[in-house]
Amino acid sequence: MGARSSKSSQPIPVSSAPSSSSLPRSNGKASSVSLSSSWTDLQPDLAELLLLRLTTHADRVHFAAVCRHWRFVVNEYSLIPPLPWVSYRGGSFECLTFKDGDVCSERHFISFREEAVCHGSFGNWQLFQERAVSSGCWHSRQCYLRNPLSGAMVRLPSHCDKPVNLNDDGSHGKPSIWQRSTKFDISKVMVCSDDLIAAIVLYRQDHVAIREVVICCRPGMSSWSRGLFNRDHYYVDMAFYKEKLYALTHKGHLFVHEVATSGGSAKAKPRVHQIQQVILSAPSSFGGVFTSSFSDMSSYLVISHTGKLWMVRWVLPYGKNKKVVVKVFEADLEASQWLEVTRLDDQALFLSGNCSTAISTSGHDNDYPKGNMIYFLDYRLIRSCLPNTNYHACVYNMRSKKFDPISVGQNRSYGWDAAWFFP
Repeated sequence: MGARSSKSSQPIPVSSAPSSSSLPRSNGKASSVSLSSSWTDLQPDLAELLLLRLTTHADRVHFAAVCRHWRFVVNEYSLIPPLPWVSYRGGSFECLTFKDGDVCSERHFISFREEAVCHGSFGNWQLFQERAVSSGCWHSRQCYLRNPLSGAMVRLPSHCDKPVNLNDDGSHGKPSIWQRSTKFDISKVMVCSDDLIAAIVLYRQDHVAIREVVICCRPGMSSWSRGLFNRDHYYVDMAFYKEKLYALTHKGHLFVHEVATSGGSAKAKPRVHQIQQVILSAPSSFGGVFTSSFSDMSSYLVISHTGKLWMVRWVLPYGKNKKVVVKVFEADLEASQWLEVTRLDDQALFLSGNCSTAISTSGHDNDYPKGNMIYFLDYRLIRSCLPNTNYHACVYNMRSKKFDPISVGQNRSYGWDAAWFFP
């Protein structure tokens, strides 16, 4: 939102707002001032006072939803960028606030249709799966994305073209004869642009996840395009970076998925037509985070605030009294290698299995996240680095190499499905 040119965007003291005692009265009788009963007729200066006293993005969204006049007031100010929320599959959110560097939270509930269940948060979208009408079970493949703030909804295809194997020479094999085109689960979905949605899906056989591929579609299509099985590589995260899809494996390999449209038509189905490995896993000298011997680990792709593609990886090595190792790497796509990033400076990272982001902390006071910090929503990481806490979120200090728990309301045992939501 653009800065207001005629007035300062700094909060106005509450004492400057007119009090009820300052309104004209006529000898104790009804005021001679005509007071409107409509909120839309509230004087602009008073509306601005109200807006500048709102500290959470949720309150600002509610403010802008009152009427066109109030929405115009919101658009006139350069407000502090909204902080990520914590999203739970049950449909509830927690809005984060920072007071003197400490994290606080406020709980919100967003209602959704009873015939659907929420399967996670991805960016500023939630993924819902509809209940099968005939059986009353959750076996239906009918899924849709919904933005709980704007109310926008995008239906996703319930059918996927049968995947094909990717040969060693890059050519395409025959379509799979045993993967059913309707028996898959979405593990991650991304709205890359207005006409491209990408997802990592798991194909199942006898309730066991056996293969996974990257697939894509356009909004309104009846079927996902076919995917390519990338041999035995197991994808753990995906990012849309510089108009390309990048997928990260659990070993630290990075693959680019080239998306093309058949026939060249604007309404043609997009599909992944080529997969190329652009980075091999880093050498074991990076603090042991790429060793094949570990008790637990996780990796994330995130685009830095300065436009770099980063990988964040934590590993718990085998053995007693071992500590979690956290490393950040930058993808050098020209040299096909990972470069270690030792400090984040004025950036803070928010990482979770479904979605991650980086924000700039420059120019903000203690009511904003601090730089050089990584905020994790990762139940397994908490279990590994802070086993005696009851939280499911933590912050890692890149300078001190220490973890601290973050209380965001729910007990750790109920936070395994939490994810960051970016309003």
